[in-house]
Amino acid sequence: MDEFKGAKAFLMIPPSISRDKELLKKPKSIILMGEIISMLNVTGDFHMSNKTLANILDASVQSVNDWLNLLEQKGLIVREQITVPAKNPKSEKSKIILGRKIKAGPSLVKLSLLGWTSPLDEGSKAELSGVVKPTLHKYNNLIDHGNRTSNSSSGRRREEDPEREQIYKQFFQLARMHDKIKGKTTTPSFDEIKQLRSLLYRINIDTLNAVVSKFDMKMQWNMLNDPFAYLLKMLRDGLAIDKDSESWGK
Repeated sequence: MDEFKGAKAFLMIPPSISRDKELLKKPKSIILMGEIISMLNVTGDFHMSNKTLANILDASVQSVNDWLNLLEQKGLIVREQITVPAKNPKSEKSKIILGRKIKAGPSLVKLSLLGWTSPLDEGSKAELSGVVKPTLHKYNNLIDHGNRTSNSSSGRRREEDPEREQIYKQFFQLARMHDKIKGKTTTPSFDEIKQLRSLLYRINIDTLNAVVSKFDMKMQWNMLNDPFAYLLKMLRDGLAIDKDSESWGK
């Protein structure tokens, strides 16, 4: 896999990061954070070496490592070593370090859920991105974080229904269908996530599947400017239809 050479268009830096007093004392740490967020948000991968980062930022490798330490201390990133077992290990625990991967830390996840404007507080340990192998990078773990936050904030603990959870993930996949064409990321607000979680378990499965089909059709034709607002409207309409059907059956 070729190494990333940096963002090509612009860096994504949330205001709460660019105005952080501690980071402002080391301004290149803010630029570094922008490089990381931009890569995570576009590709889901960040495996740029410290040496490459040092060249981009016109700094020493040690300085880059210091900035990464600071970002990790603030909960903005999480670093993990990529290792393989040694060929001739001196012990069972002997491993060869191939490099490191960077994932979003809890504070960055919380910022993304709150529209990039919240103060940096410790949030969930959910990952925004699994960095070495591409997946649906941002939303896979944003969804998990929303699940926990919504359920705990309502004071209810419900058994998760695999079929409903799969539909929930489908909603996010469909909502982001045209992100590359539009050149922007479709991101639900924290309130929209809570509403979505609530409606998910109040609507009949058949109604949910019908909503998925209609939402898919609308997105295929690129007909929606605000996918999540439209999705919530369909779900509320579906809930009303379900309630009417139940009242007729009484």
